[in-house]
Amino acid sequence: MQTKFAVPLFLFAGSCATVRPPSVDFLARAEAVPASQHLLLPSSQRAFAAWQLPADDPWVRFSKWTLLSSLGDQVSSGELPDIRQLRLVERAERIGARLAEPGLPSDTLWIIDLRGAAAVALGNAMSHAAPHPVSLIMTFNNWPAESELIPAEETLAALVTLRPRLPELGVLGSRPVFLLDAWRLAYREQEPDEALIDNRYYLTSSDFPEPAQLQERGIRRIVYLTETLGTDPEHSVEEDDLHETFLRYTQSGLQIAMLGLDELDDPQPQVVITRRRFYIPRPRPTLVLSPAFYARSRGGFGGPRARPTFHGVLHRSGHGG
Repeated sequence: MQTKFAVPLFLFAGSCATVRPPSVDFLARAEAVPASQHLLLPSSQRAFAAWQLPADDPWVRFSKWTLLSSLGDQVSSGELPDIRQLRLVERAERIGARLAEPGLPSDTLWIIDLRGAAAVALGNAMSHAAPHPVSLIMTFNNWPAESELIPAEETLAALVTLRPRLPELGVLGSRPVFLLDAWRLAYREQEPDEALIDNRYYLTSSDFPEPAQLQERGIRRIVYLTETLGTDPEHSVEEDDLHETFLRYTQSGLQIAMLGLDELDDPQPQVVITRRRFYIPRPRPTLVLSPAFYARSRGGFGGPRARPTFHGVLHRSGHGG
């Protein structure tokens, strides 16, 4: 694999060994980006239609279309990573279907913070297995690039090859499931090579519903699902860009349950969730407030303007974050 970094740097000031956001351990367990396969790529409008929530869906305004916008105006040929080679995608589909088949609680919002393709696969499986409508909310806010730092093309491949079951117009009670890409803050302690496009990004509180909006919809609990809680679950925390949002949620009386995908490899994952203790975030320094992190991102988070290339087949200008 090509070296992505100039020199490793130290953790930002104020970090603590007992605090472990998911991206700290992400690369240690991440599978290699799979080989590409030839695909017939849909137009951006056709891709939008496959994922577009109904206009009256209460969660529709939180969906981000950045990644799908990198597709062209016409159907075209291209190459994207073969996500079926990822073991995590298979696990995510299996667990998503098992979770949703008996029904998802009506008072729960899900935040799925997995490798992008796996988050899409899990949400897609939920939408097909659940006996009620499921609203999948995409938060992917970067573009693919020929020399990309993180594999946005992998997430895009999942979006164009999987088709969720969408809620119907006028149907109430859809369960909200936010899909996040765990790659978005990867390589947090290192400086990218100058030849790479830094297409990482972070989310803010404005990317999620306000506590009052959730409570008005009957949401009382948030389930935050990552790949694993690491070797020290008791000291695991939410990803740094979710910290402010989680603080606001708990301060408003909403409950947060934090889970690792490993815990849901169980014949009855719903039972595991009901047994799980609630997580209460405490104020802490985060990466998104660290000047050193932005300095390592070469002049601004997201860096120069990226160009999604699909290996030279499709060209369309875009941005990195």
